[in-house]
Amino acid sequence: MKQLLFILVVFASVNFGFSQKWMTNLEVAERLAITQNKLLVVVWENAYYSGTPVYVNYKTGKEFLVENMFAEPVLDSLLWSNFVPVVLNESVYTEWYNTLKNTRSTTYLDKFNDDTLKVMDANGNILNIKADTYIENITEFVAKYSLDTSFLSNELVNYKREQNFYSAFYLASKYMDFAFFNNSNVRAELVNLAAIYLDEASRFLERETLENKETLRQRVSFLEIQEHLLLENPKKVLRQLNRIKETEVANANSNLRAFLYFSAYRMLQDEQNASVWRPEISNFDTKKIMSLIQNTTN
Repeated sequence: MKQLLFILVVFASVNFGFSQKWMTNLEVAERLAITQNKLLVVVWENAYYSGTPVYVNYKTGKEFLVENMFAEPVLDSLLWSNFVPVVLNESVYTEWYNTLKNTRSTTYLDKFNDDTLKVMDANGNILNIKADTYIENITEFVAKYSLDTSFLSNELVNYKREQNFYSAFYLASKYMDFAFFNNSNVRAELVNLAAIYLDEASRFLERETLENKETLRQRVSFLEIQEHLLLENPKKVLRQLNRIKETEVANANSNLRAFLYFSAYRMLQDEQNASVWRPEISNFDTKKIMSLIQNTTN
C-alpha cells in the first residue's frame, strides 16, 4: 500500500481506478494509436499472464521492485494514459516473425522475441529495440516513450492507407524531422525507426514503376546521410557529401544537400562554411538544426 500511495503522489494527474483490460486486436489498437497520437506498449500474452516485474522510482531517486506490473491498477492506468496497451496473441508469432526475419537486424529480432515491454508505432514497428536492462524502470520508461505523435499524423494515416514508395519515404523523412525536435535520449531510436521505413521505401522503389528513379534513389541516399547528422557525426556527413559531385545532384535534391552541408558545419561551429549554404535553407530547416544542437548540448 505504501508503494502504491507513492506512485499515486508521483502520478497524481492520472485518473486511477480498476485495471482496464488491455487490447488484443493489434489492428484496432494501431488505428486507435493514430487517433490518440500515441505509441503502443505491447507484450506477448504468455508474459502478460505470467507477470512482468518492473522498478518504480521513489522521490529520492531510489527504486523499488513491483513483482507484477499487470496486477497493479495504478501502473495499468498510467500506461493507458500514455500509450495504447496491447497483449499480443502467441498464435501470430510465427507468421509475423517470417515477415521480419529478412529485413530486420538481429537486435530488432531479439527484442521482438523476448518477453519485455515493446514500444511500437502505429504500424507495429518497435522503437525500443536496445533495452539497457531486462527489468524496466517504469517511471523512466513512461517519461522517455510517452511521445505525442501528432507531428506524424498525416504520414501515418497515408502509410496505413497504402504502402508504397512515397508513403514509406515520406514517413521515414517525417520520423527524422521528429527526431530533430526530440531529446537525445530517444533520438537514436527514432532514427532507427526512420531507417526501417527508408529501407522499405528503397525496396518499393526497385519494384514500382516510377518516373525519375535516379533522383529518388539519390534522395534516399541523402536521407541516409542525414541519419549520421542526427546521430551527431557531422564529420561523417561531410565526408559522404564530398564524394558527390555537384553536377550529379538533381535539382529536386539540391535543397536537402544544402541543408546537410549547412547543418554539419553548424554542428562543427564552422560559421564561415555554414554561411555559404545559409541562403538555401528554409526557416523550418533552421529550426530543425537549432533544435538538434540545443538538445545535444543540454
